[in-house]
Amino acid sequence: MLDIKVGDIIEGTIIQIKPYGAIMLFIDGQKGLLHISEIANSFIRNIKRYLTIGKTYQVKVIEIMEDNFLKVSMSRITPEERSEFRNSAIKRTPIDPQYIDFTKLNELIESYTSGKKDEN
Repeated sequence: MLDIKVGDIIEGTIIQIKPYGAIMLFIDGQKGLLHISEIANSFIRNIKRYLTIGKTYQVKVIEIMEDNFLKVSMSRITPEERSEFRNSAIKRTPIDPQYIDFTKLNELIESYTSGKKDEN
């Protein structure tokens, strides 16, 4: 497990979106919460307009819970920190496909393909 500290900038992948925030997966399987209030410096009505499941984002660690669950923020990253992170060695977080829910996509594809069959 990496030695992650409060204040570190890390990358994580969104694995689940809830009305209150997003669950992220980080390197070594660590998980964390990006609360809706930590995404931007403005009011967010619809979190899905800002975040996408399966996409990787840079976040700042703001708290480490006892069970190594991370609380993270996008809005607290300064432009200087973002630039410094781009030049650092730690990059993309590999994600296990089992954490991505493709149910809605599969339903959409199925409804589209069944609609095409009806046209013929």
